[in-house]
Amino acid sequence: MNLTYKAYPTLEKFHASYNDYKFRYVAGPPGSGKSVGSVIELLLIGLRQEPTPDGIRPTKFGVIRSTYGELENTTLQTMQHWLPSQYTTVVHSKPIKVHTRLPLPDGTIADMQFELIAIATRDDLGKLDSSEFTAIWLNEMTGLPPELVGKAGERTGRYPPPNLWGDFDENGLPINHCTFRGVIGDYNYPPKDHWLVSFLHEGELPKNTMLFEQPPALVEHIDSETGQVTYTINSAAENLTNLDNGQKYLDDLHNYQALGAYDLINTRLLCRYGRAGGDGKAIINNFDNEYHVAQDKLEPMRYTDTLVSFDTSGIHPCALMWQHIRGKWQIIDGLYGDEMGLEEFIDDVMTPLLTMRYPGCNVLCVCDPANARDAQTMLSPTDLLQEKGYNAITASTNKFKDRLQACEKILNRREKNSVLISPHLTLLIDALDGAYQYKRLRATGLEEIFSTQPLKNKYSHWADAFQYGALHIVSDVMSDENIDLARRMAKASIRRGR
Repeated sequence: MNLTYKAYPTLEKFHASYNDYKFRYVAGPPGSGKSVGSVIELLLIGLRQEPTPDGIRPTKFGVIRSTYGELENTTLQTMQHWLPSQYTTVVHSKPIKVHTRLPLPDGTIADMQFELIAIATRDDLGKLDSSEFTAIWLNEMTGLPPELVGKAGERTGRYPPPNLWGDFDENGLPINHCTFRGVIGDYNYPPKDHWLVSFLHEGELPKNTMLFEQPPALVEHIDSETGQVTYTINSAAENLTNLDNGQKYLDDLHNYQALGAYDLINTRLLCRYGRAGGDGKAIINNFDNEYHVAQDKLEPMRYTDTLVSFDTSGIHPCALMWQHIRGKWQIIDGLYGDEMGLEEFIDDVMTPLLTMRYPGCNVLCVCDPANARDAQTMLSPTDLLQEKGYNAITASTNKFKDRLQACEKILNRREKNSVLISPHLTLLIDALDGAYQYKRLRATGLEEIFSTQPLKNKYSHWADAFQYGALHIVSDVMSDENIDLARRMAKASIRRGR
């Protein structure tokens, strides 16, 4: 069977940069030809390899994906489509081994070995120890650990061995005849907190590295008057002829819309980052980024009562600074201590910020009702804050249901006391926008099972601090004493804000 490969514009640039970069990656929508282009690139590397004196062009490639099931069912099938079966053997072991000996018109033989290896976490990196490859292909990189990039680069340029040529330099050392060394990779667009975003999409690219981004599959249109969103096939999208001229993308869109999987519309069809936090189930569902996030960074008002809602548990304290300004509760600042004790957090982080940015403001700290006492000092967080000169109370309850109801009420845009968040508080915004999650336990067919308790991570601390602030403001779950204090504080803030 004769096959013809046509490189679309992005992959054409990818192939042409063979001599320019040691690390080359392609990002784009599914079905855009990324995997096929990667297979072809490995073949091109094999064909370019300098032959040995007996006419063999030896290369060895690592092909890495997160599971052997994916390698077997997807990656290997793509490779077999382009490797001539009469010259190729496959051994279904772990790793999967593929060997192609391709006779070339110049009388040489391209001897290409492929090892398909599953690496899902950093604990699997040992599978590459002592390995020797010409180049490595990282397939579907969103499922791979970040440490793999460095490890892969370390193991390339080591094959073919120099003794196949039998020549030496002036120091008596064997001459390396490996024509190419490097790493290639492909992926669909990742969540906004994925390591690929900071690695390849923000700031300058690492040295000897290039990212090639394909056009999105669809184009989004928003009616300026009604806000209605519609989509059309992007005429600049690549490989459309093999995707029913793009109709497949519209079919995918309709399925995602029916399932409510709007995050997949972003990452797979619009080439945008997905929501932060992973594949769990969002706990807060009525957060609206456009409505609840200010366009510009918020600034505090002097002499305005300030609510500090506090997640004081463990060694990850988090605090949010709220002020009631112009009819809205504005969250102006947020602080987070990673592996930091509460007293250190108060003295070195919170107090300096309040001193500099909130002069003349009456501060009320509302803390986690769990309020565990320090084993050495026997002080609770509220005791410690009061000892430091702060007015501090606990939130009225720690019941998860009540906390969620308070969040739902304060985020409801129809409520008078709606909330506005400063855009620089990205971790809080991400937490409310889906990163605060119930952990996904398993999925069988159409059934997905999730934990009943929130996943504890960097987002949960921000969400907890938000909940305690919401509890304090939403009065129907508060004690009479705290209700009265909150009302007096809100009224004073509104008067001063005016």
